[in-house]
Amino acid sequence: MWRRFRFFEKEEKQDLDEEGEVSCACGGRGQLVLGRTNGRVQVVDRGWKTQETFVAHQSDVKHVQAVPGSSMVLTVGKEKGPNNANCFASKLWDLEQPVSKSGTRSCLQTLRGTSNNRYIDGEINCCVVALDPLQKPSMKQHPGLIVGMGMANGDVLVFRGNVARDKYQKFVLQTTPEGNANARTAVTGLGLGMVGQQPVLYVVTSAQTMVYDLATRAKLHTLDDEGCETKNVCTTDKGQLVMGRKEAVYIYEVDGRGPCFAFPGDRRLMKWWQGYLITVDHVEESKKLAVSNTVYETEQQERNDIKVYDLKNKLIVCNLKLVDEVLDVVFEWDGMVVIQKSCCLYLREKDMASKLEILFQKDLYVIALSLVPEDPSFAEVRSDVHQRYGDHLYKKGDYTGAMEQYIETIGFLEPSYVIRKFLDAQRISSLTLYLEKLHEKGLGGADHTTLLLNCYTRLKDVSKLDAFIAAATSFEDENERHAGKTQYGGSFDVSTAIRVLRGAEYFEHALFLSKQAGDYDWYFRILFDDLKRYEEGIEHIAQLEPNVRKGPLLKHGKTLLDHSPTRATAQLMELCTAGTEGAEPVAQATEFLHIYIEHPQELLVFLEFIVNTVPNSEDENVLTTTLLELYLAQDLEAARMHGAQNGHVEKSTSSIAGRNERREKAFHLLQKAWPDDSSDPHFDSSKALMLCQASEFSQGLVFLYERMGQYREVLEVYMADHNYRSLIDTCRRFSESMANTQPHWLRVLDYFVNHECREGKDVSAEVEEVLECIHDKSHLPPMLVLQTLSKNKEINMEVVRRYLSKSMDMQNRQIEEAHTESSRLEKETAQMEKEIKALRTKPILFQNNKCSACMNPLDLPSVHFFCMHSYHQRCLEDTEAECPICAPLAHNVWEIQSALARQASDPKSAEKFFRKLKDSSDGFSVVAEQFSRGLFAAPRMDEFT
Repeated sequence: MWRRFRFFEKEEKQDLDEEGEVSCACGGRGQLVLGRTNGRVQVVDRGWKTQETFVAHQSDVKHVQAVPGSSMVLTVGKEKGPNNANCFASKLWDLEQPVSKSGTRSCLQTLRGTSNNRYIDGEINCCVVALDPLQKPSMKQHPGLIVGMGMANGDVLVFRGNVARDKYQKFVLQTTPEGNANARTAVTGLGLGMVGQQPVLYVVTSAQTMVYDLATRAKLHTLDDEGCETKNVCTTDKGQLVMGRKEAVYIYEVDGRGPCFAFPGDRRLMKWWQGYLITVDHVEESKKLAVSNTVYETEQQERNDIKVYDLKNKLIVCNLKLVDEVLDVVFEWDGMVVIQKSCCLYLREKDMASKLEILFQKDLYVIALSLVPEDPSFAEVRSDVHQRYGDHLYKKGDYTGAMEQYIETIGFLEPSYVIRKFLDAQRISSLTLYLEKLHEKGLGGADHTTLLLNCYTRLKDVSKLDAFIAAATSFEDENERHAGKTQYGGSFDVSTAIRVLRGAEYFEHALFLSKQAGDYDWYFRILFDDLKRYEEGIEHIAQLEPNVRKGPLLKHGKTLLDHSPTRATAQLMELCTAGTEGAEPVAQATEFLHIYIEHPQELLVFLEFIVNTVPNSEDENVLTTTLLELYLAQDLEAARMHGAQNGHVEKSTSSIAGRNERREKAFHLLQKAWPDDSSDPHFDSSKALMLCQASEFSQGLVFLYERMGQYREVLEVYMADHNYRSLIDTCRRFSESMANTQPHWLRVLDYFVNHECREGKDVSAEVEEVLECIHDKSHLPPMLVLQTLSKNKEINMEVVRRYLSKSMDMQNRQIEEAHTESSRLEKETAQMEKEIKALRTKPILFQNNKCSACMNPLDLPSVHFFCMHSYHQRCLEDTEAECPICAPLAHNVWEIQSALARQASDPKSAEKFFRKLKDSSDGFSVVAEQFSRGLFAAPRMDEFT
């Protein structure tokens, strides 16, 4: 599986505006050399500025090759030969030579073909040029070269020697046997390699792959019976031949085929650079284009994919997709330059740090190590990779592997970084190995020596353990011994020494050393866990400063409560209330709640003291809720403690009265923590409600429900307790403070009716009282009340007689009032109809003599309205056709009618009506209200036309 990374960044794209398209390119000495179709050669610097342009050939420049390690450039291009025929010519140029006064560049040498003229016989498909390793260059002459040209007829033309001085050997290598012209195949690629000190030439045709000895000019052997296409051949830094076909990429040594990599694709170009294999593949893909909703057309799209492979680590470090054709890839300016016909694209390789960071983010440390060269200059970088790799293995739990990596960092990484990771007893063997390696390299200090002794102790090396104890408890003189002073910290770490002493069961020595060092964590751990001297520990804690006292009580408080609960609780009380005047206590009570998990009585006393002593603390909600839970516990026998002064607490002679007394305390706690509806509770109301429900604490439930505004739940509590008097009184109280109490009274009435049916108890008096309240305060519909009463056949008529009499009297009064209002509206309606008829059938006499707007005498032209208002025409706007005084009122009426019509036509209006009808206790009122709003109005005829 090949991993993909972005080790190259596309930095810039530069358009090339010279005449003629680019046909080939090469790089060297910080410059790009571009061959163009018009026969010119363009030299471009790092700033993308053209330094020089000269005519190299009469026509298209086919190949341009820079001589590695020199300033010379070889070009191959077309020129007019005899009879105006297109011939190939090859020329050598030295770009460091000064140009002539006329601004033209002189050709260093023209390579002659087999016919010994200035032209090459046949078409040149490829070429290769390099310094001859057997000819050492001198300061006065150009170096010796090896130039190979692959021909279309299957021959290879080789020039070897000082080509610039015209002192070279020229010979032809035939890739096919003589006399077998039909078997000739074009040469598609060349490459130079080495066998020992002798250069060899790889020759690739479209049919086979061969290697030739340039010294003997003989074919050594055939590497493969298959070849490849043009531009798909390159050589590695080690002189290996790399050849690409559509199915794979093959690597050849001089003596045969090497590894193969399955990189399928229509390969158009292959290059090798600094261990990277660069391929350019031509890709064709079909893409559907929508012509319409149902018709699609298929369009063929072409692109060129540039991929950079790291074959050693099996990585794809660059993957670039380009639409335009890629002519060549040139390596210059610490990166790659992709050459296209009209532009160049620069890809910069990221530095080592950036590449490693990418790999670190994906935990690919093995690959990161393979990327870093094994060179002394990169030793620190390799150490950093080993460190990160070790950290990664450590997190995964592979401590042995992690230590192997950390050992490679010795001399670069601070040893304490590794030591801290392996102080655990399970990793003692790895730590011992690291410390031994540290000492082998002479880098172990005093602390490392102490730690190494600790490791030997854990490994039960008794002799080394005795030596360590002797060094840890040495005294300067006898007086200091009696004074309790010890000399420590110079040659060993105190904590490490204490661990060694405890491991060897020298508890007194460890206790003394920890006390002298002021390490109270170790001191109390030894005192309680090893020596079991709890009273001595509590006395010592009482002598510490409050800010120091907190740590031991947090760590060892549970142990102290198990063995001395009274004194431990007193210490905690003092600690949680200790502090300077006006300042917060040094510890919060909530930090110690977990240590009381097995001591509920002491916790109750502790919380009562804190809640009453430290009001309005940050943790008051948690403390109050926890105290309420203790008060409501079923099996807790609360203890009363007093005299919490001077760190001493004594139990009283009598215990808490019992559960009822604790419930009284719980109710007083609720009242204190939630004094009124406008304030927030100083406890968790949801949890308090749950606790009251679980313990069936009705008094607390009623209080909480009333504070939370859940009045229906208050009634349910009284119903569950069959508390008739409180139920009715509470409902009366709700009626005085709430606008709508009909549902509450109806629920109470239903409770008494059904309760008598179920329990067989006589609740006639309560029913009669509820009916009286319903009539006076709730005004429930009598029909609904009678329906509820009908559920109980045992209720006598005498119980409801008075209610029915009052209800009928009230309804009679309401009917009379309704009749009176109806008569008034009928008279007004008749009068309005009479006025409308008069307006339609009788003439109207307008007698106003003043304008209703400006109140000046009327003159012509004037405007009169049927509402009997008159105006000057000039007092009205041109588009105004309504009376300015009466129009606003009429518009309001029309808007109300329109709103009611829209509401009636709303599709959801019926759903809302039925929901409201279901939730209401007086369905007739709901129907009447909706009828008045037009919900049941018949549609007008104009709605259907």
